Amino acid sequence: MYKHNPKKSLVPSKPLFHWLKRKIIVILTAFMLGMANGMHTEDTRIKGNQNYTEQHKKD
Repeated sequence: MYKHNPKKSLVPSKPLFHWLKRKIIVILTAFMLGMANGMHTEDTRIKGNQNYTEQHKKD
């Protein structure tokens, strides 16, 4: 019937900017997950597993 002629946007997309933004978000997410895991490990090392010690108390 008719040819579909997509209009180009006024500002061309910048693939380098999007790639860089995506990589920075991935790196920040990995860093935040690593820090949360490290903090959790440190908390369990300091406090111990309270459920385990409370269940296995011998009077």
